[in-house]
Amino acid sequence: MSHDPTMHEFRFPDIGEGLTEGTIVELKVAPGQSVRQGDALAVVETDKVVTEIPSPFDGVIVELPIGPGKVIHVGEIVALIRTAVKAASTAVETDHGASVVGQLETAADGILPPSTEGLEVPATTFALSPAPAPAPLQNGRSVRATPLARKVAADAGIDLAAVQGSGPLGRILKKDLPLEERNGGSNRKKLSTTRTAIAIAMEKSQAIPAAAVHDWTIVDELLRLRRTINEGLREKIGLLAFFVKAAAAALKKFPLLSSIYFPEKREYETHETPHIGVAVDTEEGLVVPVIRDAAALSLEGIQAELVRLTGRAKERRLTLEEIRGGTFTISNFGSFSGVFGNPMILPPQVAILGVGRIHELGVVRDGTVSPASVLPLSLVVDHRLIDGVYACKFLARFMELMSQPAQLVTD
Repeated sequence: MSHDPTMHEFRFPDIGEGLTEGTIVELKVAPGQSVRQGDALAVVETDKVVTEIPSPFDGVIVELPIGPGKVIHVGEIVALIRTAVKAASTAVETDHGASVVGQLETAADGILPPSTEGLEVPATTFALSPAPAPAPLQNGRSVRATPLARKVAADAGIDLAAVQGSGPLGRILKKDLPLEERNGGSNRKKLSTTRTAIAIAMEKSQAIPAAAVHDWTIVDELLRLRRTINEGLREKIGLLAFFVKAAAAALKKFPLLSSIYFPEKREYETHETPHIGVAVDTEEGLVVPVIRDAAALSLEGIQAELVRLTGRAKERRLTLEEIRGGTFTISNFGSFSGVFGNPMILPPQVAILGVGRIHELGVVRDGTVSPASVLPLSLVVDHRLIDGVYACKFLARFMELMSQPAQLVTD
């Protein structure tokens, strides 16, 4: 094939964010079919999004080596395409200097609604049809299931009629299938795509020489201010919006914590405009959508973004642009339970702030013990770039903004 200048291997591209593989949900073309540049070749589900892979040039499909339901890794062939003339190279230079063929478009019209796994509606509607078509029958019963779930169920010999679906209108998703291997009364299950990506990210995070700083601050005034502000608002402002606003303000003063570190080159890139990722718990695991230019947003603006991004995360409808580019992360584990913790840094970032559960303690003030609402904080930093003193100064500024929150409203 190397002697034929019109034959081209289009390989699954590196789309960043630590994504190394995806699952082919649907092939949009067939061998012998003509395609134009930008036409969708396949729909691929990664741990965070479902997206169409566009053709990089005009031509005719010769072969599609990997079919629906199969896992494809970065660098593997998506399609063999024959063009009329030798196509220009579409190699994309990655941050680490390696080239991959092809590039995924991340515009809104190139993103499908994740985890719908083939809903019978146009990809651009992001909604269910008012009158969905009858579902195919399974053992005489109407069963709704995604194409991926049907493929996996067929391979595993699973009767879909006996499976309860958790998707829209009871549609069966892959995660609903009983795929565990039973051995001596124990269950063995393969990690989902999301959990696999989380595991890989945590393994990379564990390699970071991290240092942690723990402290707490009194937030009585914060709670009073929040109640006052919310009295006249239809969309109430949550505490997380205050945390994001305060972190953004503190990062403007201590921007080194809003950096990206490149260990292979021993280089780092500091972002004067912080983009703050917020860990969101979903059924598939933690995802981290990003609030961009958080320092420029009002509390109301941050709250609106939190509501929007959290909703999209739980529905698995986040686009690549909504999870890319974070420079600092907040993990609000206190909203569930826990006082102090050591959250793990999300590479290539260099810091993460863990916020614990607000609770009352007896605090000594002016020689008198009185009850106070306290906020526990845990700051974890990459010690290759951030020294302890610098980390403590950032945390002190954040604590000051939490204890005197009027600054967040007037700034």
